[in-house]
Amino acid sequence: MSDLVSQADVHLPPDSPDVCILSPVPVLSSTSDNSTETTSQTIVNIPKTVRDKFYVNIKTYETNWSGQCILCNKIKYDNKGVTSNINRHGKSQHGKEYQEWLAQLNESSKKDQTKITDIFIKTNETTRTSSFSKAHYKNNHPRQIQLSQSIVENLIIDIFTKWFYISTTQGQDVKKDFANVNHVKM
Repeated sequence: MSDLVSQADVHLPPDSPDVCILSPVPVLSSTSDNSTETTSQTIVNIPKTVRDKFYVNIKTYETNWSGQCILCNKIKYDNKGVTSNINRHGKSQHGKEYQEWLAQLNESSKKDQTKITDIFIKTNETTRTSSFSKAHYKNNHPRQIQLSQSIVENLIIDIFTKWFYISTTQGQDVKKDFANVNHVKM
């Protein structure tokens, strides 16, 4: 299987600005089964970011980076750690290609994502096989489904409630702590 891995070119002349050129480097990996090497070509590797999908010749500078669009060859710039300009370019200038890629990405992420209810079902199956547990309901029994859904809903509500409390009060607590330590009036 051949994957592309980005590699930074660190051999820059001393008079060049802080520029780092990323170039794709093929990396070969294969699995062997009974001394017979096989490569898997059925795995579809969908790029997870707009930058990986639509841009080449990516260069990083001191505070920003640039890349060349593979569809129109325009060079686009953005701040380090930010992709809003290139996302906007992809949506506005290459809407059809962008939407096709987005649909592929969403489809692949749906396949890869495990549902929380599936985890509860697997856990129930595991605990029921132990000698200490008694099976009251089968997994497809309506009452068991209802119980599993209730557990998931309560878990989500509990997590959201704690997150909401922390997000709304944490800032105030930090200010109070700061004021108490530094004897400052807030």
